[in-house]
Order: sequence, then C-alpha cells, then structure tokens
Amino acid sequence: MPTPLLGYAFRRAQVAQLVEQGTENPCVGGSIPSLGTSEFRMILKVAKLGVKCLRERSREVDPRAVARGDYEPFLSDLEDTMREYDGTGIAAPQVFTPLRAFLYEVNPERRKRGSKAVPLTALFNASYEGDGKAVEEDSEGCLSVPFLWGGVVPRFAKIRVRAVDRSGATVEFEAEGYHARVLQHEIDHLDGFVYLDRMRDMRSLAYTVNFG
Repeated sequence: MPTPLLGYAFRRAQVAQLVEQGTENPCVGGSIPSLGTSEFRMILKVAKLGVKCLRERSREVDPRAVARGDYEPFLSDLEDTMREYDGTGIAAPQVFTPLRAFLYEVNPERRKRGSKAVPLTALFNASYEGDGKAVEEDSEGCLSVPFLWGGVVPRFAKIRVRAVDRSGATVEFEAEGYHARVLQHEIDHLDGFVYLDRMRDMRSLAYTVNFG
C-alpha cells in the first residue's frame, strides 16, 4: 500500500490521463481539490528506453482543458522533475504519460552560450517541420537514455512549430539554432522518437560514466 505522500504523487502524475480518458472529471472550476496542496516537490519517475510509451505517438490533449488550467498540477510536477535532473526540457511520455505535452527552456548561461534565452515554456499538441534544408550537427543527451551521449546528432537548423500554448491558444512560430534543436528533441518524444533515431552514424555515441 502506498504511503500518503506516494499516493499524492501518483494521483498528480495520473491526472492528465484521467482528464483525457474521460474516466472521471477531477477538476471543478479549473482547480483540482483532490490533489491537496503543492507544498511538496513531486519528482516523477522517468521512463527509460524500452518502455512502450516512449515508442508510441502520444495522444492529443483538449485545448479547452488546457485553458481551464486542468494540466497545471501536472506541469508543476514536470518542472520539479526537470529541475531535479538538470534537464533543458521534459516531455509527458518521459514520465509514463502518453500525452502531447512538454516543458522546456533555453538558458544560455547554463547550456549554450550565445543562444537566445527562452523562459520556461509549456506546449501541447506540438508539431514541427523544417524551414529549408539546412542541417546543423551538435551533441545531445536524454533523461530517458541515461549514461549515453550522442556526439553528432543532425537537426534542422530552422523549423516552424505549431502548438497550443499554456493558455489554450493555438500558436505558430519559428525557431532556429539551439532553440530549434531543443524543440525538435522534445516534439520527437511526442511521436515516439529519441535522439538516437536521428543519428546517422553511431560511432560518436559514448558513455558518460566510466564503468571500469
């Protein structure tokens, strides 16, 4: 039997799925009183490569539920988890929740100096397409592919993104450089891909720890 705290964490991690499945309506007036308070940081378990939801296309969410704030507790847990593991972004499938939702940010001081800063952003139902044929190669890692680092991962240099923002509104925008790379990485998770699938040559793949 789970402890009260573990039960609370499980309940919050499952809320997004319950909203989409329609098995219950945990929200009243845009709030979720059954979830308790947010005094605890909720660190969700991160799915590792081999878990089914990481290799499937995630379900779209209802923009009306986003606008009501139904996903805010879940986004709070995603942020806590991202911060705990020092990630640049994290997608719902990475925490065993097959929905088209993710968080990301670009902090040039901590990640890629010279890149344009992007504050913490939540996007839903996102898709992207390349804007032109230009490709850039850079390194990538992933919370769901631990202990490995891809030294050469090709990505579109510039992309066009269509998504639903945190207010439930449809947005379209362009991104380039490191910003575009982060978005492609996270949106790929929503379609069942990881950065390994984008690598043309595995010879740049390396361990990040010394097992000797």
